[in-house]
Amino acid sequence: MSILFLTKRVQGCILAAALLAAVQYVGAQAYVSAHEPVLGQRAPSFTLKDQNDRAVSLDDLLKKGPVAVIFLRSADWCVYCQIQLIQIQQNLKEIEASGGQVVAISYDSPDKLKRFASRRKISVPLLSDPGSKVIDAYDMRSGVSNRNQAGCSRHGVFILDQKGIVRAKPYLISDQARPVVDALVGALKEAQRQEIGASSTKTKKPNP
Repeated sequence: MSILFLTKRVQGCILAAALLAAVQYVGAQAYVSAHEPVLGQRAPSFTLKDQNDRAVSLDDLLKKGPVAVIFLRSADWCVYCQIQLIQIQQNLKEIEASGGQVVAISYDSPDKLKRFASRRKISVPLLSDPGSKVIDAYDMRSGVSNRNQAGCSRHGVFILDQKGIVRAKPYLISDQARPVVDALVGALKEAQRQEIGASSTKTKKPNP
């Protein structure tokens, strides 16, 4: 067996171990806070700069359709977060075909998000919340006290219908692309159905 083959095999094992550790850690952080927006509640509005220094408003996004708001620990140092963003980017057309949109929020600076997006060809809006104000508005701040990670978010997802109502909070902790994509597509489609159902119920006139 060649030294080159052994080296590649060792590198693959190290990468797999790192990914497994990242998934386990993110999974351990994924608990529900008593104060984060719940199903049926209107989500807090926000306007944040993306990786291209463009202001992205939740209210503007909702005019186009339901939105998946994904909170990430970091696109700079969280291996799992980076892999998930790549998976979402690779399947973005399918996700958008469901009629929905995706944005990702982290405490990373715009420069860090731009570097990551440029390196990995990410067009999904990566929104910078360096002051963690939106993270706090959704009560998604992590309890990590490490100086470099202070202010980062827990991992979580809020599926909003066009009125900004939280319709689902799917669990996206997986190292495989398919479960993540299927969960997003299914939740976005269901958000549309729930909104249509709620609207038809309100407009339906009672029998005389």
